Order: sequence, then C-alpha cells, then structure tokens
Amino acid sequence: MYELLELILNKDYSGNIISPDKFNQLIKVVNIDKFRKKSGLPEQYQPGRPIPLEYADITLKNTDDLRPFKKSMINTGISGGILPIPSDYAHRDSITYKYTRTIDGSSVVIPRPVEILRESQAVARMGNYTKQPTLMYPIGVVRSTGIFIYPATITNVDFFYYRWPTDPSFVYNQFEGYITYNAASSIEFEWPRDEHISLVAMLLSYIGINLREADIYQYAELKKQKGE
Repeated sequence: MYELLELILNKDYSGNIISPDKFNQLIKVVNIDKFRKKSGLPEQYQPGRPIPLEYADITLKNTDDLRPFKKSMINTGISGGILPIPSDYAHRDSITYKYTRTIDGSSVVIPRPVEILRESQAVARMGNYTKQPTLMYPIGVVRSTGIFIYPATITNVDFFYYRWPTDPSFVYNQFEGYITYNAASSIEFEWPRDEHISLVAMLLSYIGINLREADIYQYAELKKQKGE
C-alpha cells in the first residue's frame, strides 16, 4: 500500500509528500474510519431515514468485512444484574438469555433476546405492572459501569459484540537513501484484501487527492505489470 501511494504521488521514498512515519499515522486513522463506516455512521441519519447508508449485516459483504471484529461471550456470568463491558468493546450486537421452562415434564431452554432500552423506556417498563421485565421478556440498560440486566435474578447471558480493530503498524528498516519493509515486526490491516484499495483511497483523501477506486486499481495493476 505504501509503494502504491508513492506510485500515485509520483514520489520516491525520499519525497516529502508522504513519509513512512506520516503513513504510519494515517493508516491508524483510516483503520478506525473504515470501521465506523462499516458499523454505521450516525452522521448519515436523515429525517425519514433513521438508518445510515451502510451498517453491520446490511449486506453479506458487510457481514464478512466485520467478521474479524465480532466476538462472543457465551454463558457469561453476571453479578448483581450487571454485565461488565469488555475493554475492547466498540459496539453491541446482541444479548441473549437462556430462559428455561418445563413443558410436558421436560426442561426446555428457550433463548430470549435482552431488549436494550433507553433509561426512560426502562423506567416506564419497570413502573408498569403488566409490562415489568421478566425472565421471558428481559431488558437491559447501557451505563458507564456496564450493561444492567433486568430482572437482576438473571445470572448468565450470551453476549455478542464488535471489538475495535487492532492498530496497524508500518515498521521499516532505514538505510542510506531508501527503506525496506519489515514484515515480521509490522501489524497488517485486519480488513479483507478486497478492502485494501478503498483504504488506499481513504489515505489519498487525507493527503488531499481524490481518486475513484477504479483509478487506484489501475495504478495497482500497472505496478504489478512492472513486477514491483
């Protein structure tokens, strides 16, 4: 990706447009930008369209692109009705409670979704005798100290969430007049290969150059044809 940027910018390693250290900073920025876009940008909400143009699971492609970041905490114990938020937590996917009831003398497990509500909605539910949260219809509220599950007698849930992407790192060996890529010490993007061109497009936009992905792809093909 770094060499492709240099080709597009028509600069060698000694050029001043994009230094290796600047590139290192930019790849961390576009990594989070890509994650935000794939997860759903709130800036794209509009009156009459309460969803963004792109979000998790909107297409098979988006589901696959976000697959490396999806984590599961099966049968996770909770204490005092509080589900701790993991340190790498970025966005919630779902919380499920395994409700158990007896049917025809046999114990049957029925997975039930924990409905996440705003504070005002949760208060309205808990204050309504006929709509209070139950083991069959549990609710949750997201707070700074964790996700509060009601009724608090629930002790185990299945929690699915998206973690933050690992920061990529471009490590290189410096020689007089040129550098070489240190693959062993670098950290690659976790995005699928077919997203790398769009990442290059995002890098270029930060530098101040706007190109269509098709144009960038042509540059990449040119580089391959030259055996570089």
